[in-house]
Amino acid sequence: MGSNMLTVEEAIPVLQEQRAVVSEIAPPMTVAFLVDEEPMGDFAWLTPNAVKTLVDNQVRVYMQRGFSRHSLYSDMDYADVGAEFEDEFVRLASLSGLLVKFMPFTVEQVRQMRTGQVVLSTQPPAQITHQMVEELNRKRVSALAMNLITDDNGTSMTDRILTETLSEPAVGIALSGFILPLVLDILLNPHFRFALQRTPALMQSVYCFGGFLCNRDMAELLDLPWRDIVSLCWDLN
Repeated sequence: MGSNMLTVEEAIPVLQEQRAVVSEIAPPMTVAFLVDEEPMGDFAWLTPNAVKTLVDNQVRVYMQRGFSRHSLYSDMDYADVGAEFEDEFVRLASLSGLLVKFMPFTVEQVRQMRTGQVVLSTQPPAQITHQMVEELNRKRVSALAMNLITDDNGTSMTDRILTETLSEPAVGIALSGFILPLVLDILLNPHFRFALQRTPALMQSVYCFGGFLCNRDMAELLDLPWRDIVSLCWDLN
């Protein structure tokens, strides 16, 4: 990757323009951004500008120490715009309603989550396991996979960014511009189900919801029953 050009226009909204700060003080909203055990490259998939946008929208942002260790940013860059740092996953899970990671969560991490937690990561359908689904459903975790969100041609948006963007810094900026609106959509809605109902990309990405597997591809690979997310969102009380 030798250029700072971006080629995935849909995934690179100008972050400064996304600082649409809410006009009233909202109830406390919390999110934790977690370290990937095996980072995709020498970039951070969330920029300090994106964290500032969340803080400006009354979101309390936690980050796992070492989040940006493979990038051009330091933890201090995020702390300077309002992020708070913790070391342990279990502590971050206890503090935050939404957990965000780029690489898939592990079964052990799901066991450490709070009941009813909302999580966002990538999760290739072919890599999901019976054990993972069992743990997610046992904890009634609502899990979303950003790689399931596709463009008009059916191509995964994260795959497009990773393969078509021409430099590692640009990949980080593009991923940040793609992930930030998803996080805001989840956090700025009073109930998670409302966020799904109002945001087609989130509806497309959810694969476990309130104790049910709701992705057909995963269900067929694992030979498990599944429920349609549309019926779950509108029929459950």
